[in-house]
Amino acid sequence: MNQQHLNIETILEDNKFREYYSLGLIDDIAVRNLKIKNEYAELRKQHSTFASISILSSKYFLSFDSINSILFRERNKKSLPVFQISR
Repeated sequence: MNQQHLNIETILEDNKFREYYSLGLIDDIAVRNLKIKNEYAELRKQHSTFASISILSSKYFLSFDSINSILFRERNKKSLPVFQISR
């Protein structure tokens, strides 16, 4: 998890975010996954890896393996080239 720590609550309260969300431009699963990553970082301050993943698994109704995959699996970004967006 080499990404910069983002304050997801600040992002969710932003007017531009709400506008983009209402237009269907925001991926709900990506937002959920970012929340999970941020919560995991906080949980790890007081809990073991196993306990932190178990807590998140219960909270989000996802399997242990799903949470583990969200946290640790390497993903490729799925961005569109600018010329495809402007069409």
